[in-house]
Amino acid sequence: MKKHRINNIDQKKDIWLYIDFPLLALDAVLTDTDNTQVESAIAIASLQKNVQRIVCCNNHAQKWGVEPALSLSTALTICPDLLVLSRNHEQEKRLLHSLALIAYQFSPEVIISDRGLWLELSGCDQLFHSYSKLLQRLHRQILSLSATATTGIAMSPLSAQLLCGQKFQYYLPDENEIHRSLMATELFKLPGNQKQKNNFKQLGLESIGDLQALPRSALSQRFSPELIETLVLLNGEKPCTLNRFTPPVEFSDQIQIPQGLYSKDSLLFFMKTLLQRFCLYLSARQCHCRNIVWCFEPLLGKRQSMAITLSGSNNNWPSLLTLSRLRLERLELPQSIDQISLFCDQFIDKPELSFDLFDDQITLDNQSSELIDNLYARLGVEALSQPSMSEEHLPENAGSIGPPNRSAKTNYSTSKAPQPLWLLTEPTRIQQRNKQLYWRQPLTIISGPERLCGNWWQSEQQRDYYLACDSKGARYWVFRESMSKQWFVHGLFA
Repeated sequence: MKKHRINNIDQKKDIWLYIDFPLLALDAVLTDTDNTQVESAIAIASLQKNVQRIVCCNNHAQKWGVEPALSLSTALTICPDLLVLSRNHEQEKRLLHSLALIAYQFSPEVIISDRGLWLELSGCDQLFHSYSKLLQRLHRQILSLSATATTGIAMSPLSAQLLCGQKFQYYLPDENEIHRSLMATELFKLPGNQKQKNNFKQLGLESIGDLQALPRSALSQRFSPELIETLVLLNGEKPCTLNRFTPPVEFSDQIQIPQGLYSKDSLLFFMKTLLQRFCLYLSARQCHCRNIVWCFEPLLGKRQSMAITLSGSNNNWPSLLTLSRLRLERLELPQSIDQISLFCDQFIDKPELSFDLFDDQITLDNQSSELIDNLYARLGVEALSQPSMSEEHLPENAGSIGPPNRSAKTNYSTSKAPQPLWLLTEPTRIQQRNKQLYWRQPLTIISGPERLCGNWWQSEQQRDYYLACDSKGARYWVFRESMSKQWFVHGLFA
């Protein structure tokens, strides 16, 4: 096969890729099906004009002679062992949405059609170093969802759709080759009603080239304005105004299990499927999640929910599945589950990659986050906490207890004077006997003072801190309030 490069297409022209999913109905149903016998003949059927007809089928069914548009009774006569599954439009929509999330990683302009996607690729080769590498990586990710895809490439969305072939292309065709293929395309593929197609046949027009050879003025007299508009879009004379795809600001997905699930282990396959879709969403938005929420809906009874909090940037589906499994062990579920849903609305920007010469710190950070997430899943969020510092001058306000692994500033200016590690719950007042400080026993000032002030904009608190000791050498951290002239013990040294 001849391999053409981008140099053969004018850099100023748009490059549109259309991806068709001919087996979308079949792929969508099999995506949410566990332990499906993919080696057997499988077909998707739907009701069309009060008759069950085949929508699409796999290769094994085609070898038996089953093909789209056959009635279900005829298909079963041809292939008695045919496994027939009902068409599910919601599953098709979800799969197409997941494929759009993949495409969004390769192009900022993605358009969803009934059975495919358009991508505008102009200039996208710079990130992937070439269009061929871009197309190869795109195809690999599509195959990860077990979706069958074919492509067409041209300078307008409509022409790319008309040129869609029987395979996935890895190289850009030559511009002249695109034009020749488009002019040779049969006219029945052009969008339009049956009356218009009959008029083409009466006039002896068989290809798009035959139609394009006629003057626009003659076409406008013989055909409706819709045909002229179609030719304008076909030639790229007018920009495409179809709505562009953008990932939603929240993630919500679900899987229906009509037969019901009766054990926690049987949930894992469907949870894995939802997590894989979720990670596609995170990759498309270039963000990380802070938590995820599972919901398990029974056929009868009250639904159960399960929240998983993440301490760091843990956004790969195997890790999320492990955490979900650990958390699931602590949850009491109904006897039968017929719907599983996953939701997330808390995201942070994807952190920039940092380089560490020996990779030690990055490894330690990852291990720390993984440990914290596992403990969260097993014990709950309330079981873990860590001390942290805040930018406060008064000692009792400078420290706090919060969730672990939260980013906090640690470059606050601290006093060089000695301070105890442990403070009393509340400062305790010191008595004075004959101008001698007395708390359980007489205290003697060793050093000080160090003045600390806080909350001056509300009610000024000014303290002078001293280091004191008793007759046995035990040391105390004491202060004198400037306003009340009272003495207090605030901490004890080891």
